[in-house]
Amino acid sequence: MKKLYLIIVLLFIFSACNKQEDNGVSSYEKKDYINAFIIAEKGCDDKNGEACYILGNIYNLGLSRQADQVQAIRYYIKACDIGNGRACYMAGKLYSQSRFIPEDIDQSESYFRKSNKILVKECNSGNAESCLFAGALYLYSQGVPHDTDKAMEYFEKSCRLNHAPACYTIGMLYKTGKYGIIKDVSRANSFLNKACKIGYDDACKEK
Repeated sequence: MKKLYLIIVLLFIFSACNKQEDNGVSSYEKKDYINAFIIAEKGCDDKNGEACYILGNIYNLGLSRQADQVQAIRYYIKACDIGNGRACYMAGKLYSQSRFIPEDIDQSESYFRKSNKILVKECNSGNAESCLFAGALYLYSQGVPHDTDKAMEYFEKSCRLNHAPACYTIGMLYKTGKYGIIKDVSRANSFLNKACKIGYDDACKEK
């Protein structure tokens, strides 16, 4: 009985440790934003870039609490300084597009350039969302020269990693022929079908 009790205690401790190391990612992916915020706040205090990035997203999108882009950009900048490329991208985006942050194109471009260097490394390490953001930099000429081929290369890599928004993005580019992409209905449907199967509702509506 004592052995069983010890095993249960050890399992509880192991589970709690894993939860802290997770830094709120699992809860965030499950859309349990309240729990994600609690765990990520601790992780961010411990200087974990992914945790700070999650907090930035929660404030930026108003998930489980009132949207606050001023607070969001603070967490994005903190995450960026720690080395999170997606957070650098979001900081650049808010400085250039937000209605609540004073527009600062120099700051925006600076964060986009910084994000490019980090996103490529994150993408090569298998982070699908980083591949998507890296592609966006080249597509929209953010911090780097416009390069449709590179943009599509990163989008396709993200899609191969089963990131539905990337599959949807490629599908829509082939469908609309924007940014110099040659229209290709067959390819468009292929990517949109994949995004739909993964669970991206917008892609299902485009089929």
